[in-house]
Amino acid sequence: MKIAMGRVLVLTGILTLALAGCATKAPDVININGMIPIRDTKLPNVRAYQIPTFDRSRYHGLYIEPTTLYSGPDADFGSTSLEDRQRIAARLTSEMQRVLSPDFRLVNAPGPGVVRLHLTLVGINQSHPVLSTALRLTPVGLVLSAGHAVMDKPAAFVGSINMAGVAYDSESGQVLAAVQAVISPSAVDLTSGLTPLRAAELSTTRAAQAFRDYLLRTRGS
Repeated sequence: MKIAMGRVLVLTGILTLALAGCATKAPDVININGMIPIRDTKLPNVRAYQIPTFDRSRYHGLYIEPTTLYSGPDADFGSTSLEDRQRIAARLTSEMQRVLSPDFRLVNAPGPGVVRLHLTLVGINQSHPVLSTALRLTPVGLVLSAGHAVMDKPAAFVGSINMAGVAYDSESGQVLAAVQAVISPSAVDLTSGLTPLRAAELSTTRAAQAFRDYLLRTRGS
């Protein structure tokens, strides 16, 4: 029992130190002046807004631009290489297209009645594979992961992406809606911590699924 308790205390200490080291404030890149909050986002760590006059019935198509990389001085990519940043950004675009295409009309160019969606990858938080795997292999770690899943919180030592999206009227250029979110894989996905960037890859899919689910929930409203 003493040995088991010692392991728990060590893991708890490591967890506390790791979380303290990751507690830096991420860049805030969306302008919400004149916009109202969107409450029905379901996922935590999401800030979403739209203009008060946004009428979705006026639009029948969605044009998804290639995701860009945030390049401000407060960019939050850690030690991720430029090649990996570009790969995750491209995956965010392709996952949005793949997940949305069965339910919505995606178009290849701006035009009348088309919403233009501009996505930005603001940051990448890498996973810690050794710590993530070690924690999940303990009874305490399994309980923590299950609890995080119930509360829709990320698993310990598992990475995430920070992303932003702005929707425009593709003809007038008027901003219609904006969102910034930190997205992590589900805490019960045991593959999310296998490599430093596996969680970022899974997070692009989860971001696309969350956006699709929101659009379906609010279709016609």
